[in-house]
Amino acid sequence: MAHQCVVVLVLMKERYFDDLKVGDRFKSESLRVTEKKVIEFAHKFDPQMFHLSRKDAERTIFKGLVASGWHTAAITMRLFVQTLNHAKGAIGLGVDKLRWPNAVRPGDVLTVETKILDMRLSRSRPRYGIIRLRNVTTNQRGEIVQTMLASAIVRRRLRRRPLTTDRKRTGRPLRKSKRCEDISHSKRIRRKTRP
Repeated sequence: MAHQCVVVLVLMKERYFDDLKVGDRFKSESLRVTEKKVIEFAHKFDPQMFHLSRKDAERTIFKGLVASGWHTAAITMRLFVQTLNHAKGAIGLGVDKLRWPNAVRPGDVLTVETKILDMRLSRSRPRYGIIRLRNVTTNQRGEIVQTMLASAIVRRRLRRRPLTTDRKRTGRPLRKSKRCEDISHSKRIRRKTRP
């Protein structure tokens, strides 16, 4: 029982920008796609015949019911978020080269593999870093059903410094001048030399 608790804690650990490095790979848990969910998503967001009715879909190029590509993208996002579990969330900046080389069908079991391609600190937001990543979504047969490149803003793990800051004016640390340090030092010396 204790061992199971440890595993859960590890999986739920929040990740900050500082916890990542270029080349890191992460693999998600699996998620099964059901016919009910395929049709429900299509009714709300992509109402086309090959997503809505198994019978009608058989007369299309797909020869059967398939999930909307946007449904695949939504599942990918869910698995990606659950796997990396970014502290304070990951703010998407954009997606490039989104591809659906194979259709997703009811009964398919999807898994997402994420690779960190690039990292840099944000110039305008010091508390954040920007990551560039690639997500590859596959089914239970190892067939690729989606690929995408994306960039996102991720929170950094900043250590609190016991340093006074002039936040009302500039937000910059207050610096002690060398002159002040010298004066205080000279005062201490004079006290010691008094008779």
